[in-house]
Amino acid sequence: MTSASSEYYYATRTSDFIIDHFRVFEIATSNSNWDLVKDRCYTLIEDMQTNYSANTGLLPDFIIDINSSPSPAQPHFLESEYDGDYYYNACRDPWRLATDYLLYGEERAETAVEKINTWLKTSTSGNPNNISSGYKLDGTKLFPYNNPAFVGPFTVSAMVNSQHQQWLNELYSRLNSMSFSSNDYYNNSIKLLCMLVISGNYWSPDCNITYGFDEMINKEFDINIYLSDNSLFIKMDNE
Repeated sequence: MTSASSEYYYATRTSDFIIDHFRVFEIATSNSNWDLVKDRCYTLIEDMQTNYSANTGLLPDFIIDINSSPSPAQPHFLESEYDGDYYYNACRDPWRLATDYLLYGEERAETAVEKINTWLKTSTSGNPNNISSGYKLDGTKLFPYNNPAFVGPFTVSAMVNSQHQQWLNELYSRLNSMSFSSNDYYNNSIKLLCMLVISGNYWSPDCNITYGFDEMINKEFDINIYLSDNSLFIKMDNE
Protein backbone atom coordinates (compact mmCIF):
# COMPACT_ATOMS: atom_id res chain seq x y z
CA MET A 1 0.00 0.00 0.00
CA THR A 2 1.37 3.39 -0.98
CA SER A 3 1.84 5.83 1.89
CA ALA A 4 0.97 9.53 1.75
CA SER A 5 4.66 10.35 1.72
CA SER A 6 5.20 8.45 -1.52
CA GLU A 7 5.52 10.36 -4.80
CA TYR A 8 2.87 8.05 -6.22
CA TYR A 9 0.21 8.72 -3.58
CA TYR A 10 -1.14 11.85 -5.28
CA ALA A 11 -0.72 10.54 -8.81
CA THR A 12 -3.17 8.85 -11.12
CA ARG A 13 -3.34 7.09 -14.49
CA THR A 14 -5.86 8.59 -16.90
CA SER A 15 -6.67 5.28 -18.56
CA ASP A 16 -8.13 4.12 -15.24
CA PHE A 17 -10.94 6.66 -15.56
CA ILE A 18 -13.55 3.99 -16.40
CA ILE A 19 -16.33 6.37 -15.53
CA ASP A 20 -19.19 4.33 -16.96
CA HIS A 21 -18.20 1.64 -14.43
CA PHE A 22 -17.92 4.14 -11.58
CA ARG A 23 -21.59 4.98 -12.09
CA VAL A 24 -22.53 1.35 -11.57
CA PHE A 25 -20.18 0.93 -8.60
CA GLU A 26 -22.19 3.70 -6.94
CA ILE A 27 -25.44 1.85 -7.59
CA ALA A 28 -24.03 -1.48 -6.44
CA THR A 29 -22.55 -0.12 -3.21
CA SER A 30 -25.05 2.65 -2.46
CA ASN A 31 -21.98 4.79 -1.83
CA SER A 32 -22.29 8.32 -3.19
CA ASN A 33 -18.52 8.81 -2.97
CA TRP A 34 -18.34 7.21 -6.41
CA ASP A 35 -20.11 10.28 -7.72
CA LEU A 36 -17.31 12.39 -6.29
CA VAL A 37 -14.74 10.14 -7.97
CA LYS A 38 -16.52 10.58 -11.30
CA ASP A 39 -16.60 14.36 -10.93
CA ARG A 40 -12.96 14.49 -9.92
CA CYS A 41 -11.97 12.53 -13.01
CA TYR A 42 -13.73 15.02 -15.25
CA THR A 43 -12.19 17.94 -13.38
CA LEU A 44 -8.71 16.50 -13.96
CA ILE A 45 -9.48 15.92 -17.63
CA GLU A 46 -10.62 19.52 -18.04
CA ASP A 47 -7.55 20.73 -16.18
CA MET A 48 -5.16 18.82 -18.47
CA GLN A 49 -6.93 19.91 -21.64
CA THR A 50 -7.08 23.54 -20.57
CA ASN A 51 -3.56 23.92 -19.24
CA TYR A 52 -1.45 21.37 -21.11
CA SER A 53 -3.19 20.33 -24.34
CA ALA A 54 -5.41 23.21 -25.36
CA ASN A 55 -4.80 22.56 -29.05
CA THR A 56 -5.13 18.76 -29.03
CA GLY A 57 -7.19 17.67 -26.03
CA LEU A 58 -4.75 14.80 -25.48
CA LEU A 59 -4.25 13.45 -21.97
CA PRO A 60 -1.02 12.16 -20.42
CA ASP A 61 -0.43 8.61 -19.28
CA PHE A 62 0.01 9.82 -15.70
CA ILE A 63 -0.98 12.94 -13.77
CA ILE A 64 0.90 13.97 -10.63
CA ASP A 65 0.12 16.32 -7.73
CA ILE A 66 -3.62 15.82 -8.11
CA ASN A 67 -4.13 17.20 -4.58
CA SER A 68 -2.58 20.57 -5.40
CA SER A 69 -1.49 21.59 -8.91
CA PRO A 70 -2.10 18.67 -11.28
CA SER A 71 0.37 18.29 -14.12
CA PRO A 72 1.58 15.59 -16.51
CA ALA A 73 4.15 13.26 -14.97
CA GLN A 74 7.81 13.71 -15.70
CA PRO A 75 9.68 11.17 -17.88
CA HIS A 76 10.33 7.84 -16.14
CA PHE A 77 7.88 8.68 -13.37
CA LEU A 78 6.74 5.06 -13.34
CA GLU A 79 7.09 3.27 -16.67
CA SER A 80 8.99 5.07 -19.41
CA GLU A 81 10.28 8.32 -20.83
CA TYR A 82 6.77 8.93 -22.18
CA ASP A 83 4.91 8.93 -18.85
CA GLY A 84 3.78 12.54 -19.35
CA ASP A 85 2.77 11.99 -22.96
CA TYR A 86 -0.19 10.47 -24.77
CA TYR A 87 1.24 6.99 -24.93
CA TYR A 88 0.32 3.33 -24.38
CA ASN A 89 -1.77 4.04 -21.28
CA ALA A 90 -3.58 7.20 -22.31
CA CYS A 91 -4.29 5.76 -25.77
CA ARG A 92 -7.32 4.12 -24.14
CA ASP A 93 -8.82 7.43 -22.99
CA PRO A 94 -10.92 8.31 -26.08
CA TRP A 95 -12.58 4.89 -25.87
CA ARG A 96 -13.20 5.20 -22.11
CA LEU A 97 -14.68 8.68 -22.41
CA ALA A 98 -16.72 8.08 -25.55
CA THR A 99 -18.29 5.02 -23.96
CA ASP A 100 -19.52 7.09 -21.02
CA TYR A 101 -21.17 9.44 -23.50
CA LEU A 102 -22.65 6.67 -25.65
CA LEU A 103 -24.11 4.91 -22.62
CA TYR A 104 -25.14 7.79 -20.40
CA GLY A 105 -25.06 10.93 -22.52
CA GLU A 106 -22.39 12.52 -20.32
CA GLU A 107 -21.79 15.96 -21.84
CA ARG A 108 -18.39 16.36 -20.20
CA ALA A 109 -17.23 13.22 -21.99
CA GLU A 110 -18.53 14.51 -25.29
CA THR A 111 -16.76 17.84 -24.80
CA ALA A 112 -13.44 16.19 -23.93
CA VAL A 113 -13.58 13.73 -26.82
CA GLU A 114 -14.62 16.33 -29.37
CA LYS A 115 -11.49 18.35 -28.60
CA ILE A 116 -9.43 15.30 -29.52
CA ASN A 117 -11.54 14.51 -32.60
CA THR A 118 -11.26 18.02 -33.98
CA TRP A 119 -7.49 18.08 -33.64
CA LEU A 120 -6.97 14.54 -34.92
CA LYS A 121 -8.99 14.98 -38.10
CA THR A 122 -7.05 18.13 -38.94
CA SER A 123 -3.59 16.85 -38.00
CA THR A 124 -4.00 13.68 -40.07
CA SER A 125 -5.72 15.41 -42.99
CA GLY A 126 -8.52 12.91 -42.51
CA ASN A 127 -6.24 9.94 -43.18
CA PRO A 128 -6.02 7.37 -40.33
CA ASN A 129 -2.74 6.09 -41.77
CA ASN A 130 -1.20 9.34 -40.52
CA ILE A 131 -2.06 8.59 -36.88
CA SER A 132 0.95 8.09 -34.64
CA SER A 133 1.33 5.47 -31.93
CA GLY A 134 2.03 8.16 -29.38
CA TYR A 135 2.07 11.96 -29.15
CA LYS A 136 3.45 14.77 -27.09
CA LEU A 137 0.56 16.70 -25.59
CA ASP A 138 1.12 19.45 -28.14
CA GLY A 139 0.45 16.96 -30.93
CA THR A 140 4.03 16.19 -31.92
CA LYS A 141 4.23 12.64 -33.25
CA LEU A 142 6.38 10.17 -31.37
CA PHE A 143 6.46 7.53 -34.14
CA PRO A 144 5.72 7.38 -37.88
CA TYR A 145 3.38 4.37 -37.61
CA ASN A 146 0.20 3.33 -35.83
CA ASN A 147 -1.44 0.24 -34.36
CA PRO A 148 -4.85 -0.85 -32.99
CA ALA A 149 -4.14 0.45 -29.47
CA PHE A 150 -4.34 3.98 -30.87
CA VAL A 151 -6.64 3.61 -33.88
CA GLY A 152 -9.30 1.63 -31.99
CA PRO A 153 -10.02 4.20 -29.26
CA PHE A 154 -9.98 7.04 -31.80
CA THR A 155 -12.58 5.11 -33.80
CA VAL A 156 -14.88 4.81 -30.78
CA SER A 157 -14.46 8.53 -30.09
CA ALA A 158 -15.66 9.38 -33.61
CA MET A 159 -19.02 7.82 -32.72
CA VAL A 160 -20.04 10.69 -30.44
CA ASN A 161 -21.04 12.98 -33.29
CA SER A 162 -22.81 12.04 -36.54
CA GLN A 163 -20.87 14.80 -38.30
CA HIS A 164 -17.84 12.53 -38.11
CA GLN A 165 -19.48 9.90 -40.35
CA GLN A 166 -16.86 9.88 -43.09
CA TRP A 167 -14.04 10.07 -40.57
CA LEU A 168 -15.60 7.17 -38.68
CA ASN A 169 -15.75 5.15 -41.88
CA GLU A 170 -12.08 5.82 -42.58
CA LEU A 171 -11.03 4.92 -39.04
CA TYR A 172 -13.11 1.75 -39.05
CA SER A 173 -11.61 0.62 -42.35
CA ARG A 174 -8.12 1.17 -41.00
CA LEU A 175 -8.85 -0.66 -37.75
CA ASN A 176 -10.58 -3.53 -39.52
CA SER A 177 -7.58 -3.98 -41.82
CA MET A 178 -5.21 -4.55 -38.91
CA SER A 179 -4.64 -8.28 -38.56
CA PHE A 180 -4.77 -9.87 -35.13
CA SER A 181 -1.88 -12.10 -36.16
CA SER A 182 0.42 -9.13 -36.78
CA ASN A 183 -0.12 -7.47 -33.38
CA ASP A 184 0.59 -8.40 -29.76
CA TYR A 185 -1.91 -9.14 -26.99
CA TYR A 186 -2.21 -5.51 -25.86
CA ASN A 187 -2.98 -4.13 -29.29
CA ASN A 188 -5.31 -7.02 -30.05
CA SER A 189 -7.14 -6.71 -26.72
CA ILE A 190 -7.83 -3.02 -27.24
CA LYS A 191 -8.92 -3.64 -30.82
CA LEU A 192 -11.34 -6.34 -29.67
CA LEU A 193 -12.82 -4.22 -26.88
CA CYS A 194 -13.22 -1.23 -29.15
CA MET A 195 -14.78 -3.35 -31.88
CA LEU A 196 -17.38 -4.56 -29.38
CA VAL A 197 -18.40 -0.96 -28.78
CA ILE A 198 -18.23 0.00 -32.45
CA SER A 199 -20.38 -2.95 -33.54
CA GLY A 200 -22.99 -2.43 -30.82
CA ASN A 201 -22.09 -5.63 -28.96
CA TYR A 202 -20.74 -4.03 -25.79
CA TRP A 203 -22.77 -4.51 -22.63
CA SER A 204 -23.37 -1.80 -20.11
CA PRO A 205 -21.50 -2.42 -16.83
CA ASP A 206 -24.97 -2.39 -15.29
CA CYS A 207 -25.69 -6.11 -15.36
CA ASN A 208 -29.43 -5.44 -15.53
CA ILE A 209 -29.18 -3.62 -18.84
CA THR A 210 -28.06 -5.26 -22.08
CA TYR A 211 -26.19 -2.66 -24.05
CA GLY A 212 -27.34 -1.86 -27.56
CA PHE A 213 -27.12 1.35 -29.49
CA ASP A 214 -30.82 1.07 -30.30
CA GLU A 215 -31.63 1.31 -26.61
CA MET A 216 -29.42 4.08 -25.33
CA ILE A 217 -29.64 5.02 -21.69
CA ASN A 218 -30.81 8.55 -20.99
CA LYS A 219 -30.66 9.46 -24.66
CA GLU A 220 -33.20 11.27 -26.82
CA PHE A 221 -32.30 9.40 -29.98
CA ASP A 222 -31.57 5.91 -31.21
CA ILE A 223 -28.33 4.98 -32.90
CA ASN A 224 -28.48 2.20 -35.47
CA ILE A 225 -25.24 0.70 -36.76
CA TYR A 226 -24.84 -1.14 -40.04
CA LEU A 227 -22.10 -2.09 -42.47
CA SER A 228 -22.05 -1.46 -46.19
CA ASP A 229 -19.14 -1.84 -48.60
CA ASN A 230 -16.68 -2.13 -45.72
CA SER A 231 -17.88 1.18 -44.27
CA LEU A 232 -19.44 1.70 -40.87
CA PHE A 233 -22.59 3.79 -40.78
CA ILE A 234 -24.37 5.24 -37.79
CA LYS A 235 -27.91 6.51 -38.20
CA MET A 236 -29.24 8.70 -35.41
CA ASP A 237 -33.05 8.80 -35.20
CA ASN A 238 -34.94 11.14 -32.93
CA GLU A 239 -37.49 9.46 -30.71
